[in-house]
This record gives sequence, C-alpha cells and structure tokens, in this order.
Amino acid sequence: MENPHPRILITGVNGFVGHSVAPFFAQRGYEVIGAGRRELKCEGVRAVAVSRIDRYTHWGDALADVDVVIHLAGRAHKMNESPVDHHLYYETNVEGTVNLAEQAVKAGVKKFVFISSIKAMFSGACEEPLVESLPCRPHEPYGISKLKAEYELQKLSEKTYMKLIILRPPLIYGPGVKGNLSSLIKIIRHLPLLPFGGITNRRSLLGVKNLASAIDAVIQSDQADNKTFLVADGEDISTSELVKRLAEVFNPSARLIDLPGWLWHLANNLPLLSEKISRLTGSLTVNAAFLTQVTGWRAPFSMIEQLKN
Repeated sequence: MENPHPRILITGVNGFVGHSVAPFFAQRGYEVIGAGRRELKCEGVRAVAVSRIDRYTHWGDALADVDVVIHLAGRAHKMNESPVDHHLYYETNVEGTVNLAEQAVKAGVKKFVFISSIKAMFSGACEEPLVESLPCRPHEPYGISKLKAEYELQKLSEKTYMKLIILRPPLIYGPGVKGNLSSLIKIIRHLPLLPFGGITNRRSLLGVKNLASAIDAVIQSDQADNKTFLVADGEDISTSELVKRLAEVFNPSARLIDLPGWLWHLANNLPLLSEKISRLTGSLTVNAAFLTQVTGWRAPFSMIEQLKN
C-alpha cells in the first residue's frame, strides 16, 4: 500500500531538536531521511551523512524523491562569541540554507519548511507581545543571519514552484536541551535554595514535541504555504514559575527564595551582569494565533508533561 505521507528530509537530525523531531515523524508513518554529522539510530529514519552545511554542500541522493524538506540545521546562537567567528553564521545559516533550497528546487521538492527563530524579529527582551506583522529588528549576528535566510528563501520561492513555510520559535526546551536553559537546570539540580523568586516577567517557550506537531500541521495544510508563523506553547510564564516547575522535576526538595525587585533592578544595571540578568528578568511573549487561525494547530503537549519527559 502506498504511503499517504510525503517523503521528508530532516536536516540537523543529530541536534537537540532533530533528536525529537525525526522520531515524531517516523512514528507517524512518514518516510524520513535524516541528514547529520552522525547517524541517528531511530527506526524509520534513513541516515545520510552531512559533515558541514555551507554553499559547497552537495545534497545529492538525500533529496532524491523528497517531497518536503524540514531544515533544522544551522549555527546556533552562542553567548560571548568572538566577532572573528561571526561570519560563520552567514556561511551556515544563509549560504548553506540557500544552497540546500536551490538544490531542493532542482530535485522537485514541493515544500520547504525553514525553522528560523524569534531572534530574527527581535534580540533581547520585549514588553509587547510579538506578532508576525511587527517589523523585524535583530541586532545579533545569529538573528540577522536567520532573517537574511528568510529573505533569500522567499525570493527563491517566488521564482519557483516550491512552497515555503517559515516558523519562528522562541526558546525551545526538551530532552538534551543546551544553552541557557541547560545551565539553569544544572544550577537547580545542585542548589537547595534557589534565589529566583520575585521575578514577574512573562516568557513564551516551546516544547520540542509541540514544535514537531506544528511542523506536521503546516506540512498538511495548503493554507500555510508561503507564510511565516510564530509558534509557542501558548502558556506564558515568569522565570520564577519556570524555575519552580523545573525544580519539581529535577530537585523537588529545593526551595524557591524571593528576592526584592530592587535587587534585580540593581543587578540589571551592572555592566558585567546586565545581559545575563536581562535574560532572566526580561519579558518576551509570542502570539501564535495566526498559526492556529490558518491551520487549526494548538499545542498538544503541556509544559509540565514535556519537562518530565
């Protein structure tokens, strides 16, 4: 019997997101090709080795008979990175993405799903909820590279028959998460008293399984073609509430300690601490109503359920 699902290529299959997204589609009957530096040992996923993604990458057989490309791979945002390395964002996230898309067009791929980032819109904190119609003002190399890739993909899509869908997620969490959230979890695991109480900001997050579900929704919906969507769990929480939920999973005996607001304000104005404190205390919320309106998608997994996983 012919498989009713499209054949998909997932790039970055060895990354934190790819490790969850590839099995999600394989378990739902998709024929999945996973491209990455190492083989992902997952039933239903055929591995293709790709050592580096730039304008010289040859995708070859990885694109043969593929209907949909889900492009997860890219150079991730790094804290305190030397400006000497900033060109790597452009080489990987822009040139590498465009090269893949151009080869996908020649191979007859019907849809290209690009996993961009909320940082393509805005870097740092923002008190106003973000929606797709707001102007994009990234000022970090990572966000700038993601936005540039979006523009180049849109130009390519306008000239070809390949449909483009762009998803801009906020902070993604799930098994194997790295970066700031991983550092926070390590702190929570080892401290009996957690000095993160009293933070009243609001943050949108996205569980990796909810991201996979959203990707599935835009693949299945022709109404999503050639559109850009913000995507999130739909539950905005404060950093204090996030720490409390993480502690329930990773260190149930830990106690959350409230700190006065003036202390957070003072720390936010210290040159050596301001950026880190801003990430803890600043707000960044995402309104994903447009994705729901177009596809009917709603996050199927709760935050606490995914944290436990």
